[in-house]
Amino acid sequence: MRKFNRKVTFSFLALVVVSSYVLPGFISPALAADFNEGSQPYSTLRVSNYTANPGCSTCWDNNSVSADVDDVVSLGVFVNNTSSETANSTKVSIESDVASDGESVDFTVEIWASNADPISDTVTVNVSGGNVDSVDHVSTSVRDNFGDTKSFSGSEDSVMTSSGIGLGNILPGRDNSRIVVVRIEIVGDGNDDDNNGDDPQVTTRNAEDIDDNSAMLVCDVEAGDADTDVWFEWGEDNDDLDEDTSKVNVDANDNDTVEKTITGLDEDTKYYFRCLAEDDDGNEDTGSIKSFTTDEDGGSDSNANEPDVVTLPATGVSNTSATLRGEVDPNGDDTDAWFEWGTSRTNLNRTTSSQDMGDGSRDVSFSANISGLSADTTYYFRAMAENGEGEDQGSILSFRTTSPIVNVVTRFVDVFRTVEVAPEPEVEALIITLNANTRDVDRREIDYTVSYDNRTGLTLTDVVLTVPMPSELDFISSDPRESLNRDGELVFNIGTVRPGEQDSFLIETELANGVDANDEIRFVANVGYNDNSRVRKIVEVIDESTFGELSTAGGFTAAMIDAFRGLFTNPLLWIILFVLLVTFAVRYMLAAKDKRTNVLV
Repeated sequence: MRKFNRKVTFSFLALVVVSSYVLPGFISPALAADFNEGSQPYSTLRVSNYTANPGCSTCWDNNSVSADVDDVVSLGVFVNNTSSETANSTKVSIESDVASDGESVDFTVEIWASNADPISDTVTVNVSGGNVDSVDHVSTSVRDNFGDTKSFSGSEDSVMTSSGIGLGNILPGRDNSRIVVVRIEIVGDGNDDDNNGDDPQVTTRNAEDIDDNSAMLVCDVEAGDADTDVWFEWGEDNDDLDEDTSKVNVDANDNDTVEKTITGLDEDTKYYFRCLAEDDDGNEDTGSIKSFTTDEDGGSDSNANEPDVVTLPATGVSNTSATLRGEVDPNGDDTDAWFEWGTSRTNLNRTTSSQDMGDGSRDVSFSANISGLSADTTYYFRAMAENGEGEDQGSILSFRTTSPIVNVVTRFVDVFRTVEVAPEPEVEALIITLNANTRDVDRREIDYTVSYDNRTGLTLTDVVLTVPMPSELDFISSDPRESLNRDGELVFNIGTVRPGEQDSFLIETELANGVDANDEIRFVANVGYNDNSRVRKIVEVIDESTFGELSTAGGFTAAMIDAFRGLFTNPLLWIILFVLLVTFAVRYMLAAKDKRTNVLV
C-alpha cells in the first residue's frame, strides 16, 4: 500500500511539473477580456428622445422611450472593460428591428473584441403620430470617461452595420471606458388626424451634392390650407443652428420638395441642418436635425472616386518631435497619403514620405513621426491624399512643442534580470520595470520587457519611452511597434497616461556578430513625461548583465526552471492539489474505519 501511495504521489507531482510546462498555452486563452460585468454606473444601452429633450443629460431610459415619426432619438452605448486584460480591437454595432405594425422599433447593440465574447442589450422606441417605415442614421460620436472626444475607425453610419465601428484597444478600468452616442431619425408616414391637414408638415432629408465647400439641403413639404414659407437653419453646432437660407413659398394644399444649396463651407467639417415651415395663418412645423461632412462622396459628384482624407490631432508631442495622424478612404482607387507641415498656416513647406494606403473603400489610419523640431513652437499640419481620380486635403490643425527639459529626475537601479524603480513607501510615482530574458540560446536572442504603472494620481501627458540600443545588440522587432527608429534609438510615443494605467513594451534583440556571451550588456530605458508641474521628468532604468548570465540553465534544467517558475500561477496546479487533498482525505478516513473495525473484531 505504501509503495502504491508513493507511485500515485510521484505520478501526480510529475503531471503537475509537465502540465505547467506544456499546458499554459492552452490555459492562457481563457484569460480574456469582458465588458460591463457586475454593477455598472450605466446600462449597456440607453435611449432618449433627442427631439423632445435636446441636450438633456437626465432624460435617458434603460428600457424604452416614446417618439413621433420624424423625431430623432439618441442611443447611448456604455463600453467598460471590467477584466484585467486589454480588450483588443473593440467593436460596437447597432441593429434596428421595426415592428410589423409600425408602432415600435427595437434597437439592439452588440459589443465585442478579438479577445472578448460579445455582449448585447436592447431598448424600444414606441412610435406615435404615425407608422414607422424605417430608421435613418444621423450622427455618431465617441467620448471617454472624462468627456473628451475620441476617434474611431469606420464611417459614422457603419455603426448601423454588422461590421460596426472600431474603438481600438481598451484598457481595463472605468477611467478607460467609452460612451458611444448614436442619433437616429424615425422615418414613416405621419398621422394628420390632429390638424385635419390644416398645418404644414416638413421632413428633413439627407443632404445631396456634397462638395468640399458646398452642399444641397433637401426637405419634403406638405402645405396645409394656407400658403407656406419653407427654409433651412444650419450651422456647425447642432445646438446652435445660427445660419438661415432664403425662404421658398409653397402653395396651399400642395406637396413639394424644397432644395437649397449652401456655399462657402469649410472642407472636412461637419455641419447640421433642419427644415422649417410657417404658413400665412401662423402655423409652424420643424423637421428633425440631420448632418453631413464636407469633402465626402456626394453621390452625383463627378469626382466621387477621389480619396476622402481627414486630419486627426497630433500625439506624442515632445520638445523635439510629434506624431502626425490622419484617416483616408481610398474610394476604390489606389491611393497615396502623406502630411504637409510647417511653422505657418499659410506656408506648409515640408512634407513627410508618401504611404501606400491601398484601393479599399473604408477608412484607413496612417501616421508619420516628425523630429528635429524647436521647443516652445507652434507647428501646423494637414493630411493629404491622392489617387488616379484626384487629390484631397484635410483641414489644417496645429500643436505646440513642449518646453526643453530644465530639470531631470533620474533614478538608477542596477539589479540582475529584474529592475524596478521603487519610490519611497509614502510617495506615489511613475513605476518603471525592466525584465531581461533569453528567448533562444542557440540563436543568442534576448527579450527585454519595459513596463510602466502610473501611481501618481495625476494624468501624465506627452509620455515618451526612449531605448538607445547597445552596440552589443541588434534590434529585431518590438510589440507594440516603435513610433520611430533613429540611428538605433527606439522611440515609443505613448501619449497620455491616466492614473492607474499600466502597459508594457516587448523589445526583441539578438547578440551582434563578434560579441562574446560573457561581454557585459548595459540596456537602458527611460520614460519622459509632463505632470502638473512645469518641469519635464524622466525616469530611467538599467539592466547590466551578460548573455551567459541570462542563459546559464540549458536543456532539461532550463525546462524544469521554466516549469517551476509559473508553477504557482498555473490554475491546473490548484485543481491537481485539490484532487490530491480529497484523495488523501478519503484514504485517511477509510484507513481509520478499517482500524476501528479491526479493534472491534
